[in-house]
Amino acid sequence: MIKEVKTALFSAMTAVVLLGGCGGYDNENENVVGSNLVLTPDTFKPVVTVTKEQIQAGLDAAGSGQQALLGLKSYVINYKTRDEHGKEVVASGLLTIPDISPQFMKAYKAKTGTDFSLSIVSDQHGTIFLNSEAPSVAAKSSHMPNDLATAYSAVAGFMTLQPDYIGYGASADHPHPFVLEKSLANSTVDMIEAAIAFANKAGLPINGQVFLSGYSEGGYATMAAAKEIQEHHPEIHLMAVAPMAGPYDMEKMALGAISQPVMAFPPYLAFVIKAYADTYEDVNLSDVIVEKYQPVVNTIFDGEHNTTVAYLSLPNMVQTHNPADQAPDKLFKSSFMSDYQNDPNLPLRKHFKENSPIDWKPQMPMKLIHCKNDDIIPFAMSQIAYQAFVNQGATNVEIVPIEGVQATPPATIHGACAKAAYPQVIQWFDTVRKGGK
Repeated sequence: MIKEVKTALFSAMTAVVLLGGCGGYDNENENVVGSNLVLTPDTFKPVVTVTKEQIQAGLDAAGSGQQALLGLKSYVINYKTRDEHGKEVVASGLLTIPDISPQFMKAYKAKTGTDFSLSIVSDQHGTIFLNSEAPSVAAKSSHMPNDLATAYSAVAGFMTLQPDYIGYGASADHPHPFVLEKSLANSTVDMIEAAIAFANKAGLPINGQVFLSGYSEGGYATMAAAKEIQEHHPEIHLMAVAPMAGPYDMEKMALGAISQPVMAFPPYLAFVIKAYADTYEDVNLSDVIVEKYQPVVNTIFDGEHNTTVAYLSLPNMVQTHNPADQAPDKLFKSSFMSDYQNDPNLPLRKHFKENSPIDWKPQMPMKLIHCKNDDIIPFAMSQIAYQAFVNQGATNVEIVPIEGVQATPPATIHGACAKAAYPQVIQWFDTVRKGGK
């Protein structure tokens, strides 16, 4: 347990003083009662329970100097959402709350003069290959706390939502819509509404504040969800949004990937092609992937093969150390690469453009956080998104570069950067919910 909590809290995490006040935006009478929560006999039975003392032990072991004010409980919730074609799907996710005691509530009111209430943060996870890595599946099987849910809920006092996405958890029999805008936005927004229904039924003191964060694919999902909420869900009150290191411009991301001499991580690229071929009738795997690897791409992303297996099953330079063995033309047909680079009307290129969630003007505060030396998803992705938003008149968007993160091999910098990014997000969200900027 201590090891799990220690790993979770990221030793660099900035201290958050919960008793300084939270939930200043009082919207309790306007919380949306979602009608999409799927009730089961286990809906209100926690799959994880961690005491304040166990959290404190983890903090002490990490040498953080922080004080744990609360324990936490996590629940698996099922809810209705819709896929790319509008078809209803029952999805799942992990919902984590601080274990609020009467003593804490009393101390909070004595300190602040107001009743304690929960702000909601929905955090969208990055790319996973195993169904067992989905937040609700991992929690249900291990009964151990999720790292980010621990940081957000036990230390910072948020209700934390972590959608599994379609393709994992309760919807594991569906293909995962990897970096497809509608599905990822829907699975996030619909979980928020289902979680509000859960909170209302459980008598939890939520206050109407909603925050979004996510890293890598989760950064993309976060941006897509923010767009969906602003355009179609005025009942959800977004306070701040933090997309981190996401492939926001899919068209340009693909252009860059096939133009480089070496693919940074081939499974990501193959996963995208598989997802778009599953979704669109005018995208065929056989037109894009070289014949040798078509069966691999068709089967490797089934939720049963891990990251290493996926990497070693596709063109790679692990054994030969020859970069040419990981060149784009080892995975993609030369005819496809030529067509993609020269024909803006190529169906796949058009679908990538349609699924780039930067064609709107964010009205809520947004911070685009990204490591400048990211080899997997280039920093340019955040620069492109930032400039697109500025060009459309956005004034609340900020780009936050992170420098100095190192890892070996360089391709692992993308993952390592999350540990530098999340503490900034948690501190910012805590400031915003208390009325700051």
